[in-house]
Amino acid sequence: YVQILQSVYKTKGDDFLANSLSVINRQVNSLTQLVTDLLDVSKIKSGALLLNTESFDLALLIKETIEEMGHINPEYKISYSGDYAVTPISGDRNRLGQVVVNFLTNAVKYSPERGKIVVSLTSNNTEVTVSVKDSGIGINKQDQEKIFERFYRVEGKNEKTFPGFGIGLFIAATIIQKHKGSIAVKSEPGVGSVFYFTLPKN
Repeated sequence: YVQILQSVYKTKGDDFLANSLSVINRQVNSLTQLVTDLLDVSKIKSGALLLNTESFDLALLIKETIEEMGHINPEYKISYSGDYAVTPISGDRNRLGQVVVNFLTNAVKYSPERGKIVVSLTSNNTEVTVSVKDSGIGINKQDQEKIFERFYRVEGKNEKTFPGFGIGLFIAATIIQKHKGSIAVKSEPGVGSVFYFTLPKN
């Protein structure tokens, strides 16, 4: 209903109302994502996080995700670099899309200067790799080793600026592990980060 109101009033000239609806919509989305993440953590803990495996076009999934994130964050330039001719892979399309969304959401959150974000897809004979590169605040080596742990938060002066519960990357790591893949990060403080995952070709 908030989105309907946004559509109705976006051309009415009431900037305060339009901005208020935009804030409400973002807050509702944040709350919805939090509830979804907490449910996923509960499923992981109980062993009930299951995969709905199918054959799908990974490049197309990434393209669609970039377009959706671009609409939500028009002030950021999100580009694609890679192979569109990757053989369809076997996996849970929605869950892998969730991982890509998490990577992009973090890239936006930790790139306050509104820099460029690049999503890449590469492949060889045995595996495919998806990476998301940003030019944000970066992560030190000590935190990189723990960033995929449940409820782990990077501590420091930016903690209040970048709120979160430390469960998104934990869920992403679990999803990739269930696909028999690997997940990792390369980062340098003040330069940026590259989050990536690799999946086997079936």
